[in-house]
Amino acid sequence: MEIIERIYETLDKTDRKASDLCEKLDIRASTMSSWKTRKTDPPAKHMKTIADFLGVSLDYLLTGQEAPLRKTTTTEEDELLELFRTLPPNRQQRYIGRLETEVENYVREQKYLDSEKRLSV
Repeated sequence: MEIIERIYETLDKTDRKASDLCEKLDIRASTMSSWKTRKTDPPAKHMKTIADFLGVSLDYLLTGQEAPLRKTTTTEEDELLELFRTLPPNRQQRYIGRLETEVENYVREQKYLDSEKRLSV
């Protein structure tokens, strides 16, 4: 399926109008119609605007498939994960147990602090 076909298909599914997209892109309806007739892709400069208008990702617009969600981590988290992966499985489990204990202790300590982090009883 061509990009322009995906655009029209998504317009239909979302009950949006091609004329509204043309207005957003600041192009004439005949321009978009010629893309459809000739089965040509819109210029790259319009792709992000089209994807945003349709509520789809650029990956979907270009390939027909959504990209897998990427999890964002901090540098420290990446470093921790890398270190964790160097351990053999039995030590990974032991470390998880230690970490769970550390979190439990932290949560318990937080119960005794007031909003200004002072000890309250």
